[in-house]
Amino acid sequence: MTFADILKSNKMTLIVSLPKNTVEFAEAAVKGGANALKVHANVHHQASGNDFGSIYEQKEVFKEIVNSFNVPVGLVPGAEKCAGREEIRLAEELKFSFLSMFAHYLPIYMLDTNLNKMVAVDETYDILHLRVLEKINIDVIEADVLPDDRKEKIHLSDLMRYGRLVENIKKPVVVPTQRIIEPDEVKYLYDLGVKGIMIGAIVTGNEVDDVKKVTEKFRNEIDKL
Repeated sequence: MTFADILKSNKMTLIVSLPKNTVEFAEAAVKGGANALKVHANVHHQASGNDFGSIYEQKEVFKEIVNSFNVPVGLVPGAEKCAGREEIRLAEELKFSFLSMFAHYLPIYMLDTNLNKMVAVDETYDILHLRVLEKINIDVIEADVLPDDRKEKIHLSDLMRYGRLVENIKKPVVVPTQRIIEPDEVKYLYDLGVKGIMIGAIVTGNEVDDVKKVTEKFRNEIDKL
């Protein structure tokens, strides 16, 4: 199954955005119960504080991560600085399952890739913008709809933002942990119709053991749904 198919078929899919692109972090997430992983290239990752090199520079570790675990692995190919066509072809050769990128950074040529595409939208897009995504070769929507990434809990108003997106688009919606979402709060996302939660450094921390422990907690709550 493709990444998008997994999201559609699961009650709730657990994705772990790795704080560092290492086999050790990937293994910790998978052992903790992750359904999918996400790695980064060509970006400075604000939540983890790490800088990630090009796909070429990380080719060997990417190959090892993709081939070592029986879960889909997605790639952030960049932001302001973005992977070119040749790098995207390399990502296809490495057998990544999906690309993940903000809509306002995603170059049009990436729409032609055979990889699934998860596109992040922020709070500046109105309903008409969102509905246009039904006509574009995009598979999954990431609800990056909170105004900033900071270590505080989500509130009812944040659930309303997520729900507004789910109600207005048919494609599966994934919620990232821009702020702290507790494992036992996943049920509220499920009730809205959210199809996946993507946990990252804001909740997992930057240590291998913590990634495994936190992933396990989310896995346990998802299994109760």
